[in-house]
Amino acid sequence: MLILALDTTSRVASAALCRDGEIIGYGEKDSQMNHSRTILPVVQHLLEQNGLALSEVDVFAATVGPGSFTGVRIGVAAIKGYAMALNKPCAAVSTLESAAWAAKDKKGILCAGVQARQDEFFYAFFENDGEIRRKSADQVGKAQEILSQMEECTGPLWITGDGGGLLMAYAEKAGLSPLLAEGCRQNAAATALRAFQMAERGELTDCHHLTPSYLRLSQAERMKMQNK
Repeated sequence: MLILALDTTSRVASAALCRDGEIIGYGEKDSQMNHSRTILPVVQHLLEQNGLALSEVDVFAATVGPGSFTGVRIGVAAIKGYAMALNKPCAAVSTLESAAWAAKDKKGILCAGVQARQDEFFYAFFENDGEIRRKSADQVGKAQEILSQMEECTGPLWITGDGGGLLMAYAEKAGLSPLLAEGCRQNAAATALRAFQMAERGELTDCHHLTPSYLRLSQAERMKMQNK
């Protein structure tokens, strides 16, 4: 099974190829959120490097959010387009699941955190004893809410995701001592590995049902509600 995965939820856009649960190709570009111009060339280069055609892909996977509203839309739209054109199934992977899978070698409790606007984080907790399982749904909240949940965790606690460094700083200031999974953040390789698990479990969807997960209203939507 060949999977092509994209992650455009943050400043760094990435693409990965996964064959039967093994990453065979990976590419990324720090495009400063200009993903609409960069992600498709990254995909093309990745396929060419591996001597593959897009038509050989069996499953198309996207990190569907939460994250940058524009970034999420770009990645999801690209994957929907590929899947629709080739009539292939899709995998919808949470950004926080991707962050957890990026830290799959860290055993214990995984706190996946992605910085949102207005001093908030998107976050979720996972348990990893060799198999990654959810302990909570994807949520959005301030650091103090996350720290309160960290205090209830027993055993090794790892912080992962591109908001991990800032969360770690909050935790240390509060007298907590979690471990930082250095360099572990949501990315297309981690998304591809989670997508392979989803494919094995029959959890795939189609291009028509692949939708972004924002968890919060956009600024335009909030302003519209305030002006009513």
